Amino acid sequence: MLENIPEDFRPKNLEEAYQVQDRLIEILGWETAGWFCACTNKRIQELLSLDEPYYARLLSDFLLTSPAVLDSRDYPPIVIECEFGFRLGVDLPKRSEPYMQEEVENAIDEVHPTIEVVAGHLKDWPNQEVWSVIADNGTDGALVYGAGVKRWRDLDLVNTKVSLDVNGKRERSGLGKNVLGDPLGAFVWLVNARSQDGGGLKAGDIHNTGTATDIYWANPGDTMVASFKDLGDVSLDIR
Repeated sequence: MLENIPEDFRPKNLEEAYQVQDRLIEILGWETAGWFCACTNKRIQELLSLDEPYYARLLSDFLLTSPAVLDSRDYPPIVIECEFGFRLGVDLPKRSEPYMQEEVENAIDEVHPTIEVVAGHLKDWPNQEVWSVIADNGTDGALVYGAGVKRWRDLDLVNTKVSLDVNGKRERSGLGKNVLGDPLGAFVWLVNARSQDGGGLKAGDIHNTGTATDIYWANPGDTMVASFKDLGDVSLDIR
């Protein structure tokens, strides 16, 4: 882990943070398998002192199906978040005008329950400058996803109950509306942010939208199950 990003390369604003993030992934040569928006939960915004979302990449080598097992030695200290994941059936490419919510809804193939594995590479990352956190690919470590639901329109995502059990004990709970008021609304934000700044979003990729519960600092030996009412479960063991 790094104490911080060297001053000569440390981003001073959101645009510079994205530039460092882009360069980091270019140097690593890792394949992007989706995008996520973060800082969509009020508690996370307070933690990072940021009043708007940001986005970063999901990487194909760290996109895992449930049930998943991670070796804690391969990761910095792990934080767990319970998130809604959206998989597109068609591309939503870059364009000049914003996408309307109905267009985004029509492009969604499935919605998945997911566990976001947050693993920042900067020491004490919650107290780092937020631009440094974003530059560190938004502290993304991995994403574990459960089976998708195609009839997601039948679900009330805003009021979906979400819980996290650790070693059989309920540790966190929340609702879909904790994600920017509506997980679907957060996804629409991501679609338009990536349309404006990049190449849009691709069919088949998975994109998640920020945590519906408070974060949980995980430990080796933890067995975790995130449950999304009417959507399904997703599980992760940390060894």
